Amino acid sequence: MTAADVSIIDAPLAALGEGPMWSAREQALYWIDIVGKSVHRLSTPSGRVESRSLPYAPAAVFPRKGGGLLLVTKKGLALFDFDRNAVQSVPVPNIDFSVELFNDGRCDRHGRLWIGTRHTERTEAKGGLYCLTPDFRFTRKASGYILANGLAWSPDEATLYHVDTRLSCVFAYDFEAARGEIGNRRTFIRYDATGGHPDGCTIDADGCLWIAEVGASRVARYAPDGRFDREIRLPVTKPTSVMFGGSDLSTLYITSMRFGLDDQALAKEPHAGAVLAVAGGVRGIPERLFGETASAECRT
Repeated sequence: MTAADVSIIDAPLAALGEGPMWSAREQALYWIDIVGKSVHRLSTPSGRVESRSLPYAPAAVFPRKGGGLLLVTKKGLALFDFDRNAVQSVPVPNIDFSVELFNDGRCDRHGRLWIGTRHTERTEAKGGLYCLTPDFRFTRKASGYILANGLAWSPDEATLYHVDTRLSCVFAYDFEAARGEIGNRRTFIRYDATGGHPDGCTIDADGCLWIAEVGASRVARYAPDGRFDREIRLPVTKPTSVMFGGSDLSTLYITSMRFGLDDQALAKEPHAGAVLAVAGGVRGIPERLFGETASAECRT
């Protein structure tokens, strides 16, 4: 596909757009602007976009089983009512935010939230991967990340994919779904010095991984064995994340950023920071609400 196949959502341009999350319950897409400290919602099929300002930088948002959103910030968690613009902080134990910050996450199909962290200076492998259960128990599951980013699970839940943007690598873990255990970490894709850097990702119904590649002006699809399959060329150089949405999960939404581009670069790509959409082709897998399976456990 080329940039001609990509449509632009009529919404505010984000300095650092991230974290697209489809809510089937609302038939709406949520995403964040990290630098702009805001959350946005696109309601379909009306196309109405609403925005809410936040007192601190968000890292991700997730629809909750009981309604509303779970908001992940760089240094904490909160329950967020988008319609009332109300935020209620949730305690986060055992994290030293002088060393690592929350960066991205995704709910598994048992309603547990997995959150990656990044080193505060993005130079040392001090970030990790954490699991948050629906009853707000919090466990560190993996270490050794510099800039943990996108997460996705294979359709059979046997494999967890996790990106480290600074290492330009996508890792794969064996995933034991019932208990939320991971193991056997290995390299799934390693990017060379001439390409972009992997950021957010999502899985499709065929088990292929879609990755937003910052600096490469594209979203790429990789087969379950790691082979490059196809790409979507974009009118922006810095796509940041991807999510399937729409009534039949056949629309691929793509966030992007303006951050780091000078005036000359922005003049060449006026859609930097936009949310992009590509319709048709393959379909995604329904996202779970945080807490949707209340009996799920994530043991140490």
